[in-house]
Amino acid sequence: MSADRRSTAPAPAPAVLYLRLSSADGPDAESDSIQNQRAFLHAWAQARGFAVMAEFVDDGHTGTDFDRPGFQALTARLLDGSVRCVIVKDLSRLGRNYAETGRYLEQVFPRLGVRFIAVNDQYDSARNSDGAQQMAVFKNVFNDFYAADASAKVRASLNILKRQGKFLARLPPYGYRIDPADKYHLLPDEETAPVVRQVFRLFLGGASRTAIARRLNETQVPPPAVQKQMKDKSRRFSGLWNAEAIRRILSHPVYQGDMAQQFTRTVSYKVHDRRRVDPQDWIVVPNTHAPLVSRADFAMAQRMLQVRGSAVTGHPHLLTGIAFCADCGSPLYAKKRGEYWYLNCYGYYRAPTLHRCTAHSMREDQALQAVLETLRGLIRQYISPETLVSACGQSGRAEDDPSVRRQRLEQRLATARRARLNAYKDQAAGKLSAEEFAYIAAELEREEANCRETLAVLCAAPPPDPARSAGTRVRRFLRLESLEKSQLQTLVRRVEVDARKHITVTFAFTDPRREGGRNSRRTPQQPAG
Repeated sequence: MSADRRSTAPAPAPAVLYLRLSSADGPDAESDSIQNQRAFLHAWAQARGFAVMAEFVDDGHTGTDFDRPGFQALTARLLDGSVRCVIVKDLSRLGRNYAETGRYLEQVFPRLGVRFIAVNDQYDSARNSDGAQQMAVFKNVFNDFYAADASAKVRASLNILKRQGKFLARLPPYGYRIDPADKYHLLPDEETAPVVRQVFRLFLGGASRTAIARRLNETQVPPPAVQKQMKDKSRRFSGLWNAEAIRRILSHPVYQGDMAQQFTRTVSYKVHDRRRVDPQDWIVVPNTHAPLVSRADFAMAQRMLQVRGSAVTGHPHLLTGIAFCADCGSPLYAKKRGEYWYLNCYGYYRAPTLHRCTAHSMREDQALQAVLETLRGLIRQYISPETLVSACGQSGRAEDDPSVRRQRLEQRLATARRARLNAYKDQAAGKLSAEEFAYIAAELEREEANCRETLAVLCAAPPPDPARSAGTRVRRFLRLESLEKSQLQTLVRRVEVDARKHITVTFAFTDPRREGGRNSRRTPQQPAG
């Protein structure tokens, strides 16, 4: 029975209006705007003698979630008995979650004695027939399906943009700012980019994450949370630098020039809780913006992050992560006794009463000095600096090779050209509208332009010396009295200490003068700690 027929309807009662609009409502958003809903419902209520007591509004809130501020305020009025009639434009304004919308229509409203009217759906709980009730059920199911479909389309559209390397978040990563000429592009931030470079420089130099955080706090550098507050006045942030903030910077691919997104995702279109995404499932597009650190430094930082050194003392334990017990294979950990740090067998520490191994306790500084002397002796007696540079240069990453980068760019350029040709064919066949074709063609032309520009830069650049990076590290090492952690892990793969304090050093390069190309050496017995 139509909600417009009033001959058998109950006497008009005071009523409230509920208005909702979601940012995901798509092309219907303009016609369903809050202003349009308000004008429509006021006119409808006035024509039928309803006295509108109040309005409850949720602007920009999804219909799949009933935890909306306006709806919660309405629920409170329903529970205290001050509201007995609710009017909405249609059932989808109440919600697009079939189960929850049905619960309100079939259980909550009837138990509270609340009359519910959805005007465009001709639904009035005070006088609808069973047929109208069943129709409401079908409409709720359709609204639920609409929400799922809209959510899937929005997610697919966003993923397309992400895979094109477009930045989609509201606030940029620490160290960057959004390009004023292109909201999808990142530029280094003049204020915070030097802080990111400092974090990497200190970490690669052997400083712990806690020590780096302490240093930044002491120099009163605003942490990322406070920096966000400066950009986003609608939210309040506080706090100081800590080890976790340092870890997030050190592990974020954005700082080597790669656009990395989709670190979390919602459980479903109904459940908006976010879950972390495994790193292998992140969407990462290389070379989308200017890097703040080199790929070699970023890769070294990832290797060092996998090593759990002393994060609380601030002491740079240069051997942790590469030092192991020669007898049981367990890693050696650092522990301070008196004024010295000692390396100890973790296998013994874990189960000392089982006597599977011994403590292998050895002063850390003596072990480090032995490794240093072994490296210097090898270079001095057997290997010239040029030979070592050549050996280290053989381990260069293929993805940093300009010829490989040119090949990949040429492949991207060819792919974009083919895609543009296919788009022309689809438009001619009527598969694409003029608007869709214009958007796709513009994006592909931009991709081609970016590829051509990058190719021109690569072709104009002089051919790089493949051993330049390794040579710089080797010569820097030869001038130093001590090692930095990044240097050590570049040259040494493994250090083993046995019960008699003999140290075996396995190098990260091949000694061409050794028989069979072996790359390990044993040092003399070290003094007792």
